[in-house]
Amino acid sequence: MPSINDVTYPELVEIINKLKDADGKLSNVDASGLLVANSGNDLPVIDLSSVSPELAFMANDADLVVLEGMGRAIETNLYAQMKCDSIKIGMVKHPEVAQFLGGRLYDCVFKFNEA
Repeated sequence: MPSINDVTYPELVEIINKLKDADGKLSNVDASGLLVANSGNDLPVIDLSSVSPELAFMANDADLVVLEGMGRAIETNLYAQMKCDSIKIGMVKHPEVAQFLGGRLYDCVFKFNEA
């Protein structure tokens, strides 16, 4: 049976809450720099033209954007230009995408763009 490894924002919040100890801290994790924001998208892909205001604010001064996964990195944002450096990483899982890119099914794509 196929599975999807994408995690939605509500699922991530639930997972983080389950990992917290009795004091409300993540066990054995330095979470001082951990920020979690809803993308504003309901699908595994991410439409950068309609992200949540929270994510836009948090990413405003980013030095690097990393987009991971076929939907986010390849299908919707492979050619997107950012205000900062970006890395797009994904595996081609659809024959149509492989054909469009001139590659093969299950090829991995790594694309680095300087700002």
